[in-house]
Amino acid sequence: MASDFTFHQLRSFVAVAEEGSYRRAAERLNISQPPLSRQVGSLERSLGAELFERTGRGISLTAAGEVFLIEASALIASADRARNLARDAHLGRVGSIRVGYAEPAAFDVLPHVLGRFREAYPRVDLELHEMHSHEAVRQLEQRTIDVAYLRPPIDSLQVALTMLHPDPLMAVVPQFFEHAETEILLSELRDQPFVTYAPGMGAGISSSTLQACAAAGFSPRITHTATSTPMLMSLVAGGGGVALVSHQFSQIPYLGVRFLALRDDRAESYLAFGTRVGETLPSIRQLREISLEVSRDLYPAAHREDG
Repeated sequence: MASDFTFHQLRSFVAVAEEGSYRRAAERLNISQPPLSRQVGSLERSLGAELFERTGRGISLTAAGEVFLIEASALIASADRARNLARDAHLGRVGSIRVGYAEPAAFDVLPHVLGRFREAYPRVDLELHEMHSHEAVRQLEQRTIDVAYLRPPIDSLQVALTMLHPDPLMAVVPQFFEHAETEILLSELRDQPFVTYAPGMGAGISSSTLQACAAAGFSPRITHTATSTPMLMSLVAGGGGVALVSHQFSQIPYLGVRFLALRDDRAESYLAFGTRVGETLPSIRQLREISLEVSRDLYPAAHREDG
């Protein structure tokens, strides 16, 4: 009764067929000739057909052997590919990484990170999902994303943060705001109503706004909250107040507002790279390192200050 053959037998058969000699095949496989002959014999019994015939010049494939060589070679190639894919997937060399990101990261950090990461891991796709930092933490905990570019502070024991760099804050004021200069001290805005993000939407910027104002010696009078950046800009443009935002937003020509640089030293909000605690996937570790490299390139002064 025929039995299943093994990949070891297939490799032995293919080696003999390609070398045209048991001796040369044994040398190629780094084994002695008797075990090789037994492997081929077992394969022939399993198939119920002779694969080789002896000739005056050595051995040659039978009709069954010629047909089987094509299929055996394809099986071995398929098995090798499956093994390599499984190993690469285990090591994070193939597949996808689900990336959550806060809106400002799309202006500077992400474009550079995407290019460098694709060079290092061309077979790993980065799936990008824009979301607020609060939502990014929740999705990291629920494993619906794998990493996130977000703004601290966060409240989670399951998420580990790598601080990338501080983002300078800028003041957004209505177009008609009476201040001729392009810079301002935050304390000069103490009597203005403030617009900020709604709770859970831009918690990092809102927290940074409160901290920056406290450092400037006052507590902001918040009169409006916005659920998106366009809404925040519209509220400012309509005279609803002033706001502090990440400096990247000054690259967008929002109607009815002006951006003023802050002279205050620590009017800033940090960008961080978040993963689940204990993350070990090599591709995610590499994404973290590339993010740090990009951060150093874009904000060298901040990293010099960190030592």
